[in-house]
Amino acid sequence: MDHNCQHEAQCIPEYNGTNHSYTCVCHPGFIGEDCSTPTTFSFMSQGYIVYDLSRDTMNAEKYLAVRFRTLLDDMVLMYRGDQYNFLLVELYQGLLHTLLKTNGTLIHLVIDNVMANDGHWHRVEISLNSSLTVSLSHKECSNGLCVRKQYSTDGYDPLGSFNTVFIGGLVKEGLTANTQSKRNFTGCLEDLVIDYINQLPQNVGSNVSYAMELGCNKTEWCSPNPCNNNAQCVDRWSNFTCECKRPFRGPTCMQEYIPGTFFMEGVPSYAHFEVNKHLGATFSVSAFIRTLKSDGLLLQINNGTLPYFTIYLKNGWIHIRTLLDQSLVFKKNISNGKKNWIEILFKEGKVTVSDLNQKVELGLLPPVTVAEGYQVFVGGMAATYRTTFWGGYFKGCLQDVRINNDHLEFFPLEQEDITEEETLYPGNIISVMENCVSDDVCQQHPCQNEGKCTVTWNDFTCSCPDNFTGRICEEPLWCKRGPCSPDSDCVDVPKGYMCLVSASFHGHSSAIFRPNISTEPDLSFISLKLRTRDREAVLLQASKEVDSVLLAIRGGHFFIKLQSGNNVEEVELLGTVEIADALWHQIVLTRVDTSQMPFRWSLQIDDVNTSFIWDGGNLDFMRSNVSVILAENYTGCLDGVSIGGIYLPFTDHKFPQWDQFIKEKSHAMDLGCRGADVCGEGPCQHGGRCMDLFNSFNCACRVGWEGQRCEINIDDCKSKPCIHGSCMDLEADYQCNCMTGYTGRNCETNLDDCQHHECLNGGSCVDGVNSFTCTCPHSYAGPYCQWPYPPEQCDKNLTCSNGGRCDDGIWGANCTCKPGFSGRRCEINVNDCESNPCLNGGTCQDSVNNFKCICNSSFTGVRCEKSGVNSMFPFPLIGIAVPVTCGVLLLLVIGVIFMVLTARKRRQSEGTYSPSQQEVAGARLEMDSVLKVPPEERLI
Repeated sequence: MDHNCQHEAQCIPEYNGTNHSYTCVCHPGFIGEDCSTPTTFSFMSQGYIVYDLSRDTMNAEKYLAVRFRTLLDDMVLMYRGDQYNFLLVELYQGLLHTLLKTNGTLIHLVIDNVMANDGHWHRVEISLNSSLTVSLSHKECSNGLCVRKQYSTDGYDPLGSFNTVFIGGLVKEGLTANTQSKRNFTGCLEDLVIDYINQLPQNVGSNVSYAMELGCNKTEWCSPNPCNNNAQCVDRWSNFTCECKRPFRGPTCMQEYIPGTFFMEGVPSYAHFEVNKHLGATFSVSAFIRTLKSDGLLLQINNGTLPYFTIYLKNGWIHIRTLLDQSLVFKKNISNGKKNWIEILFKEGKVTVSDLNQKVELGLLPPVTVAEGYQVFVGGMAATYRTTFWGGYFKGCLQDVRINNDHLEFFPLEQEDITEEETLYPGNIISVMENCVSDDVCQQHPCQNEGKCTVTWNDFTCSCPDNFTGRICEEPLWCKRGPCSPDSDCVDVPKGYMCLVSASFHGHSSAIFRPNISTEPDLSFISLKLRTRDREAVLLQASKEVDSVLLAIRGGHFFIKLQSGNNVEEVELLGTVEIADALWHQIVLTRVDTSQMPFRWSLQIDDVNTSFIWDGGNLDFMRSNVSVILAENYTGCLDGVSIGGIYLPFTDHKFPQWDQFIKEKSHAMDLGCRGADVCGEGPCQHGGRCMDLFNSFNCACRVGWEGQRCEINIDDCKSKPCIHGSCMDLEADYQCNCMTGYTGRNCETNLDDCQHHECLNGGSCVDGVNSFTCTCPHSYAGPYCQWPYPPEQCDKNLTCSNGGRCDDGIWGANCTCKPGFSGRRCEINVNDCESNPCLNGGTCQDSVNNFKCICNSSFTGVRCEKSGVNSMFPFPLIGIAVPVTCGVLLLLVIGVIFMVLTARKRRQSEGTYSPSQQEVAGARLEMDSVLKVPPEERLI
């Protein structure tokens, strides 16, 4: 339904009988039937509203409620009453406090578990009758509401003074004295309710309010952050402040305290101040310190004669001392040229030192008390001899030096730049230079060999020519001259060079080195790279009196054994990484902890670290008068072998540096990493390809061969690939001899015997293994469905034609035809001319079981096979031909009779027929000898 609810108020429809209506549920900050009336107002630190209820409230419950939003810690929300009897609601240190004072009785309630000055809206309700109840809406409260309640011990007695209500602040100083916050409210308020009556700010007259604004107009002062140099912005509702990080200062932290440079160009300098307040036995000193000088006086507080409190540098560490000779030391190097912030807290003798990363309690010193009028010296003192006692004048820069939070001012700030929070110690400076500046250290031209000098704050760097190096370009870069052979790599080392190359050892070879090393290099680590298949060998060993070191291979793993004169027991360690695999491995033995005894060492093999304890602690016995033996009974390669960073050379060069290992002897050692020629003799058979695997080989065999040398013909029949047949192994192949009825590569295919089946009369063929069966229609039977079903019977439903003889059989009646006829009922005259028996163009005429050839004029004979040309003989042949012909005809007749009798006998026993020898003996052919009836099969 249509409604007039404004400001996103919720419309709730209502129905009463026949009347439709609605109710508007207003959001906070609005009231009225349609939520059109705003209730929000705000103050900017000095405003307030005074309500004089001017009515009899002696028996009425006192009720106050309001929503508020602020960011400040301390301020008055509401005050009801006069100087002696009042109900106060205020924020103090961000917590909501409620104070009730009536007839000398005081009730104080605090909601102390949530901060109410977080910039969000919160509603506070105060009800006063027989008890005082305070509730605060806050998301961090249980169920969103914090409640405090206390009953009045004297009973509730409403006072007429409670008719005066102050909102947001107080006018009279006497009332302000009853508060802890002492400040008027700064922020926004809304939905003010006094004694259950809504109070609208727009109805308040100017005579009872001050600096009240309608609405809530809040500027987000800290977004974006107006503060500089990583300072934190603090929103103060009507403005902002920046919490500057030292040494920066100013409203937006743009300025910084001016640093002072001490002892510039060697000129003694110091600053002098006088303590202007009593510090007592607890105070702090803090400053930014930048120096490269390891000794010097930082700050001293004295009474004119005795040094009560002194801070000085010694060996780069900060020392703190009071009246006695006892000092406490902060063990951090301050003389590193960097800007270090240090704070020293002295609390009744207890000393704590802090920097940007840590806070350290150093211990106790004899307590001292610093009084007003004591002298403070910074960087030095007037008397040089006194300064010398503390390490001399401080050289470097000091900035933002403070005692407690009071700044020791080297150079005056502009008056308009000084804030109210800053307290300055004015003082006198002697030869202190403004800002942090450097000596011109290049004016003495320290760089040699035409190096270019650059000042880097009290220090310098030299840009050296290509062929020189060192701090002042004093060391030649030997490798620029190409002193090493092409098969080695040149590496510059202090005061010399090294030619690095890997070396191959062959079991019977080794190398012996003699050290010539000064005390300067730290022999705290051994490093080498190796490549081998050797599982038992000595890599490096050296011994001198009771000290010894052994690096070896045991069972394919790295092994170390150390012995020191400080400990009777040896240290042995076996690595966990397999290194006898012909791959390069990096091995580093390092001392990692020198702060305490026994020393802790680390063994690193590639990326695997193992730590152990060795009481000996160092390898100093290897500096001189000892033989270092390398690669004893070792087959493989070594590279980059170094002790304390000093390489053991494999080449025969003479090197210029003092610290080096000198090769005294090498036997059968080859430069470069090369294994034996394992493929030279062609170990791989049957065309296999040999691959050199460093002192081992592998054969990549042709297809069909396997074995270490490709000597084994792979049995391709091992997997039994022939499913229905026998397998014959070939080279990289096999052949299957299939069982009858199967074919295919693996004899997996059953031959389709039905492809050319002989099933007749619509019979369907069913394939078998090397056979088939015919499934006949209902009206046929027999192996090939060739017989009608039910079987025919002679003289009943089968009559043989052309003189055929009918015989009953198991498949029914059968006609045995006379020669010259065929067919089921002998109804077909066999065409004897089908085979074209007549030769030489003769014409064939068919007859019953016979044929006749009609020859042309040139040929004669039964098949026209004879030529018809006259005889060339000179005498008549008739006398010879007639008797011979008669004899032949007689023999022919006898033979024909014999053949007919034989044929009849055979036909009766075998049941076969010939196209030229048929006899009409029945209506069915005997085929027992031609077609063997298959065994009867049962169809399931």
